[in-house]
Amino acid sequence: SLVCCALCFWNPIYWPTCIAKVDTNEQKAVLYWGKYIGTAKEPGLYCMNPCGRELRSTSTRFRNLQLNDVKVMDQKGSPVVISAVVTFCFTSARKACLDVEQPETYLRFQARATMKEVVSRYPYSSTNGHSLQSSAREIGQEAINLLQQKVDIAGAQIHSFEFVDMSYAAEVAQVMLVRQQAEALVDARRIVVGAAVDMTAQAIRELESKGVKTSDEGKERIAGNLLSVICSHNPVTPTVPLS
Repeated sequence: SLVCCALCFWNPIYWPTCIAKVDTNEQKAVLYWGKYIGTAKEPGLYCMNPCGRELRSTSTRFRNLQLNDVKVMDQKGSPVVISAVVTFCFTSARKACLDVEQPETYLRFQARATMKEVVSRYPYSSTNGHSLQSSAREIGQEAINLLQQKVDIAGAQIHSFEFVDMSYAAEVAQVMLVRQQAEALVDARRIVVGAAVDMTAQAIRELESKGVKTSDEGKERIAGNLLSVICSHNPVTPTVPLS
């Protein structure tokens, strides 16, 4: 190899082959005879011995990875179809070119696995606590942290993990819509009944504080009437007993 180097140095024909160019937003891993020597990171021209030299390039530009219509199971076991966009860039030519094979494919599979793992921790919708619908930003940050751990070996840096679309799978969409409506109705009735009880108790306390004396039977009648009026879906018609 020393003879080849000497010939290349003294023969002007080989001088152009010594020049290696690195563009902006690009890194090149330098190998000699299959052994990693270093990485050219700064843009410009480099003079390198061409004998046994191999350059492997990777772009450090930001790029998007689209995950379209991925079917996952939420915390309740309901199938959900989700689309997401992952923004990332490679920061190490050595890791991207030498430590993994086909780094973009590797990142795509890891992103899909991460999305399934994170989504399975939350329900699609919930009135109490986090859900996929109400906490997409927080869940996306959790996905960034988990995915970053998995792709460090590939020299990738994850900048964002955004859910752009999500819905129930077609086979359960109608059933889940009915379920959501029923859950919303139950929650609404629970709020109405709780407020009605508080209003009734307050009304009886105010009557007693103003000197209106009522028996236990009278309090029960007042409470029953007030609860019926407040909780009723239909307009109430007052009645006056004649006897």
